[in-house]
Amino acid sequence: AVVSTQSTGIRLDNDEFMWMCRPPLNWDVYNFSQGKFKSARLEDSLARSKFEDIKDYIKLPGRAVNISISVAANTTFVGGRYTKTARDISQTPWLKQDGLLISGNVEDILCRPLQEAFRADEAKMHSAGREDIDVRMLGSGRPFYVQLTNVRKFPTQAILNELQAEINKKSVHVKCYKLTPVKKSETELVKQGQEEKQKEYRCIIKADNVVTDEMICKLNSVENLDLQQKTPLRVLHRRSPLTRTKKIIKINARVLTKEEVEVCCKHDLNLIESLSGKLVVAEVMSEAGTYIKEFVHGDFNRTVPNVGTIMGTRCDMLQLDVVNLSMVWPPERSGSKGNVVEEI
Repeated sequence: AVVSTQSTGIRLDNDEFMWMCRPPLNWDVYNFSQGKFKSARLEDSLARSKFEDIKDYIKLPGRAVNISISVAANTTFVGGRYTKTARDISQTPWLKQDGLLISGNVEDILCRPLQEAFRADEAKMHSAGREDIDVRMLGSGRPFYVQLTNVRKFPTQAILNELQAEINKKSVHVKCYKLTPVKKSETELVKQGQEEKQKEYRCIIKADNVVTDEMICKLNSVENLDLQQKTPLRVLHRRSPLTRTKKIIKINARVLTKEEVEVCCKHDLNLIESLSGKLVVAEVMSEAGTYIKEFVHGDFNRTVPNVGTIMGTRCDMLQLDVVNLSMVWPPERSGSKGNVVEEI
């Protein structure tokens, strides 16, 4: 048992207290028949005693004490948006088949400067969804936040403005905007946006047959179309095999002009001839979480309906861009200005 009193700040175990329990203290603080201390009398006796009266009867401290103190800062969060204008940069680190990391990824480009500037133990990026390595992120960018663990220097808006300029100067194809400190409670908005917000895409689609006006008309008549999407084959190794209901809100499509086809084919005459009249550019607005590539090529009819079944000809995706994510992030601050990256 341990005896302590708030009034004197003395803390003793039974043996120590029995040894010192003599004048000027009174033996009646201990109930020998019950083998325990009388709390009220103990408190009263100690409260009336002065340390000078009892210091000769006890040794302080009574035993060796080891104290370990660990201090860590609260986790800090920095929010912003990023754009990516290259088709060979992954969002997170990728491993090659030989086990080596592919150099350059969005997370590393954004997190490393923040971790170094604020001397954090760790920096982890979270975003509202993700794009494939061969997909560009345009428009106002993808919302994200960086979680900084145990910072030694706290981020201010002035420092973040300088870091943003430094990151954008060093990085050619990945840019960040609106870097600002955010609260932990506000980061929930990014998680909600990943599944709840609408997204807009621009696709270059190749059809097996020459695309007619009737095909384009069918495609453009799509409105609030429900899809049944099985988990795509390309991600089945890391995702649960489920069938998800997703919605295509609307499509605005047209056949590429001869001049546009020439640019796409880099003026290769044989390629231009084989693709003339078969390339379509489509702007697609969809519910968040929709697999757009699979909506275009059907994924062996694992996504139905799809662009091929709507147009009546087999289709494939040549290029895909994310052009807009409809959510306000980071939370608006007074005097903030947006940035928009157009197609390059």
